[in-house]
Amino acid sequence: MSEKYYRVRTAAKLIDLEFSSRTLYSWIAKIEKRTTYRFLRKDILRNGIPVSQILLTEEDILLLKKLYRLRNGERKELTAAIFATFLSPEELAERLMIEENIL
Repeated sequence: MSEKYYRVRTAAKLIDLEFSSRTLYSWIAKIEKRTTYRFLRKDILRNGIPVSQILLTEEDILLLKKLYRLRNGERKELTAAIFATFLSPEELAERLMIEENIL
C-alpha cells in the first residue's frame, strides 16, 4: 500500500481545527533551519508555472501534533519544543551541553 501525503493546509486541520496553515509553514521553516529534519517537497505546475509544494506524511503529522501539544498544551518555548520533538536523544543532549557551556 502506498503512503499518503498531505498538503500543509490539510495537515494543519488534522493537527488542530484552530491551527492555521500559515503558522505551520512557519514552524516547518524553523524545524528545517534548526535541525537536520527535512520535509518532502514536490514541484508541481500551476498555470504553467513550477511551484514547490510541501507534502507531509502521517509520521510528519504525528511529530507536528507532538510539537503542537508541547507548544500550546505545555507552553514550552518553540525552539525547545522543536529540539525535544525532532532531535534524537543524543543530539538533544549534545545541544543542551553546548548551550550550558556558553558564557
